[in-house]
Amino acid sequence: MREAYTVLSDMKQKIQQPTLLVFTLGAAVESRRRRLLPGSLGRAERRLHQKCLDDVLEAGRSEGFRLEVSCPRPLTLPSDAQRVSQLGSSFGERLVGALEDGFRRNGSPLFLVGSDIPDLQSAHLRQAAEHLKKTPRGVVIGPSPDGGIYLLASNLPLGELLLRVRWCRSDCRQSLLDELRRAGLTPFLLEPLSDLDQPSDLEQLLAVSGRALHRWQLWLAPLRSLLASLRRPLPSLFSRPPKPVPVPVRSGRAPPYGCEPSSWR
Repeated sequence: MREAYTVLSDMKQKIQQPTLLVFTLGAAVESRRRRLLPGSLGRAERRLHQKCLDDVLEAGRSEGFRLEVSCPRPLTLPSDAQRVSQLGSSFGERLVGALEDGFRRNGSPLFLVGSDIPDLQSAHLRQAAEHLKKTPRGVVIGPSPDGGIYLLASNLPLGELLLRVRWCRSDCRQSLLDELRRAGLTPFLLEPLSDLDQPSDLEQLLAVSGRALHRWQLWLAPLRSLLASLRRPLPSLFSRPPKPVPVPVRSGRAPPYGCEPSSWR
């Protein structure tokens, strides 16, 4: 009897505990796929992507989520995070496969996020979780300003619906919203957050001080210094110190002491 109770308790906890599934290629591949920094700062760029992944996992950890990372190749993870395989030829196939496998392993609710969202905080996951608790057929989307998404959370598998979405395009989010509404689902939108897709996104991150990014400030300061040193113009090999120019002394009256130049005649 006690064993049966334990099994039922474990099943109930498994169903209720949300899963955070981080979708990534790993810091090394992400840093090569889309260069955000000059090639000479490749190590710093890998550290940047790793910090993004670590921060996303910490946000889920603080909210009590089960932590999983979907990556096509092995990578080093904290002891409380599990790596799961990522299969498929296209982005859409890999994304849909990761979601379906996540539902089969863990039940619901399931939260899928990218690994390059510096502004993502535990509060965003908490808001999405609260909505899903109140809405059994709920779907939550975290929109990106570039037309994509940074988060997709659901209480139920979305199946082939996601295969019809036009992924990796500027109208990706709108395509997803259209498919959800055709299926009779009303998505809830979180606040927009930018991801790190191109150098201008990193420039914006470096320009921000305070607010949600306070935890990034100590880490970003050395990166700003590295970039500043690369952009500083090199001294010319042919530069020489300026030569003094002789000023001829001319005879004549000097202006009276204390007289302003405008009154000189």
